[in-house]
Amino acid sequence: MTTTATRLEFSLPAVPASVRKARVSVAETVTELGASERVVDDVRLCVSEAVSNVVRHAYGNGWGDVDVVVEREEGALNVVVRDFGQGIGPKSSRRKTNGGYGLKIIEKVAERLHITSARADGTEVRMVFLLAGGTPGGAPPS
Repeated sequence: MTTTATRLEFSLPAVPASVRKARVSVAETVTELGASERVVDDVRLCVSEAVSNVVRHAYGNGWGDVDVVVEREEGALNVVVRDFGQGIGPKSSRRKTNGGYGLKIIEKVAERLHITSARADGTEVRMVFLLAGGTPGGAPPS
């Protein structure tokens, strides 16, 4: 795990126990970066949903990692959850399973959401959360 005054970056195995670890680590860092309790709760929820999606969908029955980056920049928190799994297929080929609300929740809670995905290259979920007085101009980390 790498932490600087304005950035946290870590990788975890894509297993159920990592959802809690990611949620706790991110909440602690976001609090230290000066986020309000509401923003901490929003980031915690969205990271939990994004990491859960990696655990459930990214690697099928195989093994892999989930990378998480949190960065404070220009009145905003930029959060990235990334995997290197099978990517998100077209909606028509997605198998219906229990749940399915994770990305919808993130879309409602985060100020901005951008998802990139490619077969065999994985998925990257980029989220922006405003800090007090921030503007939605912050760009998620690359």
